[in-house]
Amino acid sequence: MKRNSLIITILILAIVLIITILKLKRNNIEDNTQILENVEKEDNNITQINDEYIETIPANAEKFINLLDQNNIILDKEEIKKYNEEIKKKADNMYDLTKITSLSKEEIQNYINSYTLPKLPQYNGEVTLTTENTREILNNRNLENIKNLEQIQKGIIVKRANLRSFPTDIGFYNQKNIQDFDNIQETELCVNTPVLISHTSSDNEWNFVISPIYAGWVREENIALATNEDYETFINNNKFGIVTEPNLEIEGTILDMGVKLPYINVTEEGYQFLLPQKNENGYVEAKTITLDRSKAHIDYLDYTNKNLYIQAIKYEDVNYSWGGKNKGVDCSSYILNIYKCFGFEFPRNTSSQNKSVGKIINLENKNINEKFEIISNNFPSLLYQNGHVMLYLGKIDNEYYIIHASGEKMKVVIEKLTSSSSHIKLINKVVIINN
Repeated sequence: MKRNSLIITILILAIVLIITILKLKRNNIEDNTQILENVEKEDNNITQINDEYIETIPANAEKFINLLDQNNIILDKEEIKKYNEEIKKKADNMYDLTKITSLSKEEIQNYINSYTLPKLPQYNGEVTLTTENTREILNNRNLENIKNLEQIQKGIIVKRANLRSFPTDIGFYNQKNIQDFDNIQETELCVNTPVLISHTSSDNEWNFVISPIYAGWVREENIALATNEDYETFINNNKFGIVTEPNLEIEGTILDMGVKLPYINVTEEGYQFLLPQKNENGYVEAKTITLDRSKAHIDYLDYTNKNLYIQAIKYEDVNYSWGGKNKGVDCSSYILNIYKCFGFEFPRNTSSQNKSVGKIINLENKNINEKFEIISNNFPSLLYQNGHVMLYLGKIDNEYYIIHASGEKMKVVIEKLTSSSSHIKLINKVVIINN
């Protein structure tokens, strides 16, 4: 009798358990259905949201825009891709990271040893640098522990980073208390730049990296480790947008004009993107951010004269800084960032830009009047002199105008190009970027 009662109890419990499981399954199906319905509603709402880019025209841009055929596309996206391939064939210091799959100890040594410290005396603020300072910096390169790399660790820049000739934040300036041109500052690396990590400093605070435009030392804290899958998400993603404002700050992160980010969707607040961040394990992770539709654009901007002038003049009054230090731009990074908005891939320095980018008209041995004639017939155009580049905007009331990141004015300025200007005397190349 007791045995029968036990069997009945077990059967009742089993039935209750089965009923409970069925209820849970039904509830789960209902929950999933509700989620799908919510997603569909969200999708429907998204289609009703205006996703058009909000064009903002700087005050000084209109008069120059009106000089030109504004909206005709100069080069389309496919033509720009072909243009980039030609640039890479001619340029120095541009690296195709997909082709660097291993590095020998000797290759890494050659990269690191390509830099030499400036001769003393050099100054860092009020401090006069000593041979002891330089010895410590040189030792921090950790040359004795360089290894052959059969596989190279990938990384992604998560904070705007200084790329240095040597693993130190100590500045090397030519004059005491004048912090203008740091001789070991090479360039800034923008957020979401891919890098290959080839070596680490003795203090473990710096990595020697190879980026698409430069090789050098970057603080470890500014780099997140990345897998091949991470590169597909952040670097090779065909669904992307670009930042269209200079020095856009979002939650403490500085985004330069031309920064490229994976795009998610559009909401009433703006465009949603994935921002690379560094997690507690040192690897990259995604954070969703929203940017106003006037400060970012889905895909590259169309390469038109109007868009070129808008992007260039947005930089007016932004600080000049050698090598992009302290949130500023120098003359060549200014040009680089403008043209990144259209999908162009330029080398970093003027010495490489002026022999690899666009159609080059040589002005060597031309007198000032001949130079002005050639310049006035070719605009917009890039004007190169040794160590400097300017964007020629056009001629208004018989006055020639340029915009450039000026080391003299220490900011990006629009100014007249006159016959008495040192620039017109020194300009030796006109570069036109069109068909």
